[in-house]
Amino acid sequence: MKTNNALTYLTVLICTTSLFNCINSYTVEQVKIDFSKPIKTFTAGELKKYDGSQEGKPIYMAIKGVVFDVSAGRDFYGKGTAYNALAGLDCSRAVAKMSLDASDLNNDLTGLTDQQLKSLDDTFKGTYVAKYPIAGYMNYLVREQKLRQQQVNDEL
Repeated sequence: MKTNNALTYLTVLICTTSLFNCINSYTVEQVKIDFSKPIKTFTAGELKKYDGSQEGKPIYMAIKGVVFDVSAGRDFYGKGTAYNALAGLDCSRAVAKMSLDASDLNNDLTGLTDQQLKSLDDTFKGTYVAKYPIAGYMNYLVREQKLRQQQVNDEL
């Protein structure tokens, strides 16, 4: 009896591990910054200044470290509107989950499903890149890409 229980447990463990590996197989497409042109870099604090609360000031939001000028969508992202919670933040997680929950208003993609990550990429390209101008990039993305570029140069 104990052998059957141990075998059942091992089978469940292997199946669960295999299922987990299949579920987390989607890789988010990386953003590539063109450093040959001048770019504007934002910290979280700087981005927060463009949250739609000040009339006449642009409204910015970031997804995947790319800061978009969503001012043309003021009816959606302006003060007191449905999606204003996203303005002035890097809200990649919220966009991936289609959530306005305060705990999702950040750029942490940890623990998201393949479906959510794919949704993030699709929304990033199909909505934001297609409709809104890029105002700049989050400092963490610029730092990561410069580091990656330096590592490639060091390997050559």
